[in-house]
Amino acid sequence: QQDAVQAAIDCILTLRIPKELLEQYAKGVVPHLKSFRQELDECAEYLQVSPGSVENLVAYNYVTDDPSLKCLIRCAGINAGWWSVGGNNSGLQPPVIESYFAPGCDDTCYVKRTQDCVSANVVPCQDDCSQAYQAFLCYYHQYGNLKSSEEYIPLPQLDAVQAAIDCMLILRTPKELLEQYVQGVFPDVPETQCLYRCQYLAEGLYDGVTFNLTRNYIREYAVPSPQIKDPATQACVDSALSSSSCNECARFWAGRGCLKNYGVPNHSGSYFQVAAGLVLNQRTCL
Repeated sequence: QQDAVQAAIDCILTLRIPKELLEQYAKGVVPHLKSFRQELDECAEYLQVSPGSVENLVAYNYVTDDPSLKCLIRCAGINAGWWSVGGNNSGLQPPVIESYFAPGCDDTCYVKRTQDCVSANVVPCQDDCSQAYQAFLCYYHQYGNLKSSEEYIPLPQLDAVQAAIDCMLILRTPKELLEQYVQGVFPDVPETQCLYRCQYLAEGLYDGVTFNLTRNYIREYAVPSPQIKDPATQACVDSALSSSSCNECARFWAGRGCLKNYGVPNHSGSYFQVAAGLVLNQRTCL
């Protein structure tokens, strides 16, 4: 265990992990990574599905008529973030579930096949468990091989707001700016740039060196934007981050400029708006 701790310390020093991110790690806020099997096993505990039933489900390539096992798949989807319940964006989130499957190298039709399968098999008259189950089967049979690796899970909204609150408190964001954030106004000033940087660190979208474009794509599942993963976007980010500026927040801000036109408009801003109101209500001395 001591060797593992020392290795972690060495990595932190080598990579020069930013102070803000270390403070997030100390609070237990780290990028959420899980494999599909981990999510399935967790849900089996929640739903009291026996380990033997899970093993049989996997052995039979997830083919089942058992409603409880279909609900198990739905639970795994909620756990992973690829199945949403309630709100204006309920149901399947393709950018999230895609990360759990590896298409064949020469397969150029997997996206259309999967979309056609979902359109044909996920229908409104089904119950929610059946819809989630059928959506999963479409990806399992049409998109690619199910990975065994741990994949990125976008932070749920409440956790993202809490991360924003933590960042505001860590960075001691001035009251005057918080009052503007509550109104949905985000001035382009150093404090705002550093707040965005802290939020991206907390969500695992930026590591202090570069942006993880795949995670940014997954995070923007409500408005899928494959352009985020384009080589041109990576080149833009690399160019922005290669700046000789000593101001880390300014470098981050320039890199973020390559992504801001894709995905959910004002995504982080919506978290900041809620978080700022909560911070103002809980602090009397700012």
